[in-house]
Amino acid sequence: MNARLHYQPARDEQIDEFLELLQADAAGYLHPTLDMMGWSWAEFASRVHGSGRVLCVYCGDEKVGCYWIEECGRMLHLHGIVVARAWQGQGIGTQVLAHLVEEYAGRMDVIQLGVHDSNPRAKALYEREGFRIVQIMPEAGFTIMQRWLHPYAG
Repeated sequence: MNARLHYQPARDEQIDEFLELLQADAAGYLHPTLDMMGWSWAEFASRVHGSGRVLCVYCGDEKVGCYWIEECGRMLHLHGIVVARAWQGQGIGTQVLAHLVEEYAGRMDVIQLGVHDSNPRAKALYEREGFRIVQIMPEAGFTIMQRWLHPYAG
């Protein structure tokens, strides 16, 4: 897919929609992960609303997904990307990652994310886009990956 995407900050109700999509996409591991961290769903939702930014991804006038990011010093943490089911497999995630690299190059040193072991398609996408494994957390079922934003780093 080569359609031009654009990005807009999510309104509160769109953040709630992001949370619903995230809950559906990550149904197998989201709640056990929250339990392990000692967070209720309400606490997690409050963090999404209050930490970092959620942006909506549009193709034309249609919202095709959302992502949640947070700046931590010189690191951009990508908490999650959710693409609407009808748009999955069409390169939306790839374009979002390219957008983040372009937007944050020079402002941040690295983009970091966690990918659950039950999502090999996402892990393969991140690897194709230059992310490398920096930590494996078997107790949580997550792999932490980073992509350096400087050509000489990483």
